[in-house]
Amino acid sequence: RAVPPHHPVVCCSSAGPQICTKRPGRGRTLLSSQRKRRKSATPDPKEKQTCDIRLRVRAEYCQHETALQGNVFSNKQDPLERQFERFNQANTILKSRDLGSIICDIKFSELTYLDAFWRDYINGSLLEALKGVFITDSLKQAVGHEAIKLLVNVDEEDYEVGRQKLLRNLMLQTAP
Repeated sequence: RAVPPHHPVVCCSSAGPQICTKRPGRGRTLLSSQRKRRKSATPDPKEKQTCDIRLRVRAEYCQHETALQGNVFSNKQDPLERQFERFNQANTILKSRDLGSIICDIKFSELTYLDAFWRDYINGSLLEALKGVFITDSLKQAVGHEAIKLLVNVDEEDYEVGRQKLLRNLMLQTAP
């Protein structure tokens, strides 16, 4: 929902950057208690309002097959037990390959800046800019020859709510 299915992801490998497709369903939904915490009390109409946009940036390996091949096995006789053991081993391997993520809460007070940020997110410019910041030489060296990709996510609902809030600011400023 937050990212259009056609939104590109850049994978960087020793062979150079390439465009990959994003796997669906990787976003996390906020619990209702978290959403309530993020919403402020009724704003003072005379006070200029700001909005918070949450940017999630995550680095991931593009391929996991090589790490899983030959490392996931079971000698259990029962097929169900064998499948559970394989699943647990694969899960442990994949968790150990987690490159991590960064969450940034960005505060906007101007509608033009919020809209420019959203446009850059939608058209992939934000991803390209962040790639240079997050996919560093030291990260490339740490992952060796494996290709990595950067996933960037901004919640569309946060943008829409923030946009409405900043639009009210403009209306209050222009009102007599």
